[in-house]
Amino acid sequence: MENHIDLGEHTFMLINGPLFFINLTANIFYACCLVFPPRSGQRLAQPLTTLLGYLVWCSVMYCVALPLMFWALKEGKSYYIFLLSWAIVLYIMHCSMTCYVWLNFFFYIQIVPVRRALLIWIKRNVKSVMYGALLLEAMFVFYSSAVNIAYIVSHMSSGLTCFNGTCPTYRIPLVFSNTAFDIIFRVHILLCMCFMTVSSVSTAHYLCRHMRNMAQSGSPFNTRRRPGQMRITITGLSQGVLYFLYETYYLLYSLTNSYSQHILLGPWICFTVTTLYISGTTFNLGVGQVIFRQRAVHIWMALKWLLPSSVSLRQLSTF
Repeated sequence: MENHIDLGEHTFMLINGPLFFINLTANIFYACCLVFPPRSGQRLAQPLTTLLGYLVWCSVMYCVALPLMFWALKEGKSYYIFLLSWAIVLYIMHCSMTCYVWLNFFFYIQIVPVRRALLIWIKRNVKSVMYGALLLEAMFVFYSSAVNIAYIVSHMSSGLTCFNGTCPTYRIPLVFSNTAFDIIFRVHILLCMCFMTVSSVSTAHYLCRHMRNMAQSGSPFNTRRRPGQMRITITGLSQGVLYFLYETYYLLYSLTNSYSQHILLGPWICFTVTTLYISGTTFNLGVGQVIFRQRAVHIWMALKWLLPSSVSLRQLSTF
């Protein structure tokens, strides 16, 4: 007997509705901050602008794809529409996750003094390295997603199974490619998670040791830059925890739905977990990046300046 575990439609809307609005609004705000940087204050340089813009773009695209998937599942119009939107979501999610890995590594080589020849070369050529890494990651994830979708569509259209040696001959290369890419992709995600953990922990260890040494020696240290570096490091560690939790769930979801004969996890739960991950990424970007915080403070100060004026005008109109 198969046990189907999923959220109800109203529960899904109650959780995802507010988060969808907050994420879309916040990431549009982030995009405006990147497209129209402040004339005064800190300006971002490459490749940081590209990394942040890529993360924001992934979050916005997820917010666009989520209503499409909800409509396709709720109305039952076409499973292929849902499949296409789900493939887009998987592509966006893994691009976003690997991009944050490279963002953490970028801050690591900027904050921690590097001594090894390879790291010194990467720091000198950081733009080319980051652009090349993002391009290779996007191509790899795209090809892996395309193979997976082709396998699912072929499986659905043929209505055949590949168990007990009954798989048609023309589908064997596709099945082999899908299995191989799935294994490679899992290993790739695990390596990215380890890479992100090492860079974040190394940055935190360096900052703590540096501040402790400066405090013991009584030497002054740059109090203007250090809080920002600590904030970036803390949000990087937080993102690493989110990365681990989301990939653990995604692995459980894939294994359960592929091999379990008794438990089936529904799509509403998977979408909700993905929305929570996007929300955590959006929050970490807002807390960790000074350009977003500065613009938010400027807008808040402008609203506080306008609010008393509107209140006073309303009070005067009553007399």
